Amino acid sequence: MRYIWKRGNVYWFRMRCPKKYFDVLGKEYICRSLETDSKSHAEAKAALLKIEVLEELQARMLGKASPRDISTHRSLIGLARTSGVAPKTSIELADGDITELVRRLANLRLTDPNAETAKFAAQMGGFESPGTLVSELAKNMPELRQDQIVEKNPRQIRTWHNRYKRAAKVFADTVGDMPINQVTTGDAGKYMLYWDDRVRKRECTTAHANKHISYLRTMVDAYYREIECVQYSNPFKGLKISPSSTWERNEVKVRKAEFSPEWIQQTIIDGAQLAGMNEEERDILAIVAETGCRQTEIYDAPGSAFRLGAKIPHILIQVENEGEERREIKNRASYRQVPLVGAALEAAKRHPNGFPRYRGNGNFSGSAGKYLRENDLLPSKRHKLSSLRHSYESRLMNAGIDNETRAFLMGHSLKRIRGREVYGDELSLELRVLYAEMVAFPTKAWSPRSKEELQKEIDNILSSRGFSR
Repeated sequence: MRYIWKRGNVYWFRMRCPKKYFDVLGKEYICRSLETDSKSHAEAKAALLKIEVLEELQARMLGKASPRDISTHRSLIGLARTSGVAPKTSIELADGDITELVRRLANLRLTDPNAETAKFAAQMGGFESPGTLVSELAKNMPELRQDQIVEKNPRQIRTWHNRYKRAAKVFADTVGDMPINQVTTGDAGKYMLYWDDRVRKRECTTAHANKHISYLRTMVDAYYREIECVQYSNPFKGLKISPSSTWERNEVKVRKAEFSPEWIQQTIIDGAQLAGMNEEERDILAIVAETGCRQTEIYDAPGSAFRLGAKIPHILIQVENEGEERREIKNRASYRQVPLVGAALEAAKRHPNGFPRYRGNGNFSGSAGKYLRENDLLPSKRHKLSSLRHSYESRLMNAGIDNETRAFLMGHSLKRIRGREVYGDELSLELRVLYAEMVAFPTKAWSPRSKEELQKEIDNILSSRGFSR
């Protein structure tokens, strides 16, 4: 086996120092006695010692970095574990059982008598909580909470990350950019008061303010989770602005301005006024208008989501967690099959592999919105592209389609609508496509059937499944 050689009757560990650690170690080879004359024991000990040596070198290299670096702390904890001891701070060791402290010192006397390696710091608690600044912690959030971004695409990661960077900047501007482990409840209160003042001045809503407070709370939890500390006090815990301010309670809620069916048909479905747009933009708009999908559900969809060869052509909205086409969807209710008819089906057939120009980058909304504004195509300044989704539900409602069926089609939470647990099967794709046809616009090559004919087919399908109508 590599890394072992026999010197007299005793086996030794011998490994060439990796190039990146040479400046740290200062010599070409690492040699240590394995204290055994058994080859099998030497091989087993050498395998473990290699891991320990690499951990030690990494810790020593990172030890030259800023004390705020979480990686240094993590490496020392890893080295403590590979040395066979539980990671404990010097204070914990001093306050603990004296026999453990003596045992650790006895071990170090044999392995590191001159206290020259990182093993000494690792075993004797030389890792106090790193003083990572709030701003640095915000930058590191994607690394610290990889579980939160593993299924997000680059656009979604950027959006997720920006919330923490914005919250950290506001904290630094109002309280100060300080080590996260030195933030007190008073500092957290000062941050809350800043947001409370903004709410009272009507510069933001209570919900917006509380989100920014929760971002700092999440950052503190992420910090202590990363350094494997389970006993800590989060100064932002339980901190929130409540109740909602008077102006919010009395404010008249303004619904998004919806697009009329006439505007949708003349502008998007007929398409002549969008001739200056690129084809991907035009067809994304057509699919959004004729399915009620969120824009991101269409332009982020991978090619595999377009099931155009199925008996009922549809787009499958689901989480994609592999490769460059990975994406996260809003919530569990958003997982659904979206039938394609009319203009939506025609648009999808022109792009059977989806929309790579806009997938994962978030440029669609800005580009399409700019075209509509510059060409004076929007009904008013209040109209936004996201209103197409709201307009679609209004079309479903005005066609007499009930609230729960609309929830299935739109990807809304049926549990929230019902106010109780949900039982039974979801609305089948066979029925979804008939409801979609009920509100679809005619195209040059296709016309929807009458509502009466479609309703009769729905009734026949339900009757064939044993449901009375």
